[in-house]
Amino acid sequence: MIQEFLIAFFKAGLPVGVVAYLLVWWALRNGYLGEAGSVKEIEKEVKLLVKDKESPKEGDRVHRKWLAMGGGFYGVVAMLTYLVVEVGEIIDFIAGFDGFNAFLNSISVGMLIGLIVEAVKNSFIAIAWPIYWLSDIRSNYIWIWFIAAYAGYWIGSNLATRGFRERQKESE
Repeated sequence: MIQEFLIAFFKAGLPVGVVAYLLVWWALRNGYLGEAGSVKEIEKEVKLLVKDKESPKEGDRVHRKWLAMGGGFYGVVAMLTYLVVEVGEIIDFIAGFDGFNAFLNSISVGMLIGLIVEAVKNSFIAIAWPIYWLSDIRSNYIWIWFIAAYAGYWIGSNLATRGFRERQKESE
């Protein structure tokens, strides 16, 4: 079981922690989370932002997407899922061409519409991330994977908050 937790932590907890760190740090840097100093306070602020659709700055698409996917832990894993699915599809899309000229020759309105449709479908897949990941994880201890992912979220959010607040104090 310890081996399962270590695998889960590196495959789920670490990526979730990195994404949580980046999203929380960015939200703190842009003033979205006010004076939040703990994960609990971050989650309260995120819930307020989710309810207030006008809060994120118009140009900040990443945080609007995070909040649209639920914010907090759920939104972080949804964002990570979206990135995994999108990057995989982009790699497959590019690999499907025999070269740069073949790519240029295939550009069309239909192809662009297809890419947009796929991005929308991937948003739905990301929102339903538990189903996506449950079909991918082969384990008798699925609960360990959820604990590892939440631990990554908590650690990443905490590190972002502490680091941001320390830098803030140093600059004062």
